Amino acid sequence: MKICPACQQTYDDDYLNFCLTDGATLNHAPKDDAPPTVYMDRARTTNEMNWRNTNTPPVSAPMSPWQNPSMQQPDQKQMYSPPFARGQDQTLPIISLVLGILSVVVCCYGGIPFGIPALITGYLGFNNANNNPQQYGGRELALAGMVVGGVGFLITLFFIMLAVIT
Repeated sequence: MKICPACQQTYDDDYLNFCLTDGATLNHAPKDDAPPTVYMDRARTTNEMNWRNTNTPPVSAPMSPWQNPSMQQPDQKQMYSPPFARGQDQTLPIISLVLGILSVVVCCYGGIPFGIPALITGYLGFNNANNNPQQYGGRELALAGMVVGGVGFLITLFFIMLAVIT
């Protein structure tokens, strides 16, 4: 059922969009079975003196950035975490693995432009991960990049030897 907002005439045809009397756009009429709107009382006001205590800070208040940790109360726990947790750097091992895969995929002569850099970046990433494991990671990725890059380089050498012999 639809109703005209201007003349309040109702229409039973749901496909009709405009009032036949004045041409206004029809709205869907509200159903009579809808529950009535319930109005609630205003929010009650409380006495501020009951909940405001200026002697002690709230227990869940975070520490100020300039506040000394020794000034913290013993029963109060720290409620914040470091703003930025940094993971291990795995850039060189990932580059080594990608170059190694490219050296095998571009098999015929891809081992020279992709295999040798895969071996070099894999070696550098492997040494970084061994020397400083807190900052650098990806030791296995670097090893896999060196192996795949070496295989791609050997495949390229095989094809070059085969081209020279024939």
